[in-house]
Amino acid sequence: MNVAIVNWRDLEHPKAGGAEVVTDELASGLAERGHSITWFTSRHRGAASRSKRNGYVVERHGTELSCRLHAFVWLRRHRNDVDVVIDEVNTLPFFSRFATRTPVVLWMHQLAREIWLAEAPPIIGPIGYAVEAALLSLYRNLPLITGAPSSAASFAGLGLGNPVHVIHYPLQQPEEGNRGESIPGRIGYVGRITPSKRVDHLVRALARVRSVVPHAELIVVGRGTRNEERSLRSLADRLGIADAVTFTGHVSSAERDAYMRSFDVLALASLREGWGLVVSEAARFYVPSVVYPVPGLVDSVQHERSGIITARQDPEALCDGLLRVIQNRALREALGVGAADMLRGFTRERFVGAFEQFLNTQRRPGV
Repeated sequence: MNVAIVNWRDLEHPKAGGAEVVTDELASGLAERGHSITWFTSRHRGAASRSKRNGYVVERHGTELSCRLHAFVWLRRHRNDVDVVIDEVNTLPFFSRFATRTPVVLWMHQLAREIWLAEAPPIIGPIGYAVEAALLSLYRNLPLITGAPSSAASFAGLGLGNPVHVIHYPLQQPEEGNRGESIPGRIGYVGRITPSKRVDHLVRALARVRSVVPHAELIVVGRGTRNEERSLRSLADRLGIADAVTFTGHVSSAERDAYMRSFDVLALASLREGWGLVVSEAARFYVPSVVYPVPGLVDSVQHERSGIITARQDPEALCDGLLRVIQNRALREALGVGAADMLRGFTRERFVGAFEQFLNTQRRPGV
């Protein structure tokens, strides 16, 4: 098949995240199986307009917003060359069904919903929240693929008639030699520092944890806006725990893994996730997670087996979950083993094979 994937970022983009990691897994996996793959995306500073990576072609044109217009033109130009289009929607769709008669498959990791209100400018946020379903209605009845059952339920709840299919993401597999040397009481966070991730809840939870476990600390691995980090530092200072919160900024993959190995527990307080890939990345090192009960995270964590899903979405409930893991070493060890074991069913071969099989049912007739 000739497959086109349209997505606003590629794996080399400075803001690339879990969505781009799993897209690379798909594109490279399909290429290994003999398919021709083009990933159309925006062009970031210093990037070539066209390059090859892991067996597939990357076409870069326009900004993160205008790349949709460029993709529209490119799809029209190549409408007779492409057998199926994967429209990967991250906040805004590409409107690809109007650019080509080639079959289009929607690939969405999560709805934005509350993220609009948390991260967009005050005027834009409510508008984005209100029109998200209206924009997706332009894709009414098209097949939609997502990676988690809770996300599938969210999409089905829109009532747009899209047949929703769950294809589980590939996860890096654990190795016994990867078992981390955790530092008791070290709580970790890995990811972007943005309002929708609610890192401030982690800081507030840490203050409560330290009233019981004085040596507890929080390591925040990742970067965000200068204002967001300044606000978090100020919060930690007001709570009297500034010396217990470390911001690493951007780090290499090797440094990130080294930090993960040292975590006693990973904590996530996101508004929602497509899956919460960092949970599974930490599980490679037998590190359990404490997370909020939100779409995505209720799938990547199995309560009482691979981690703890809190009863509520507030720092007090987060603190309770963290204390359970930190104070009960037998529980911490059992959850760590459970987290690693959970990964074993989510292989790359299974993911790519399921996606390939589905695309074959959707491809342009006669090819």
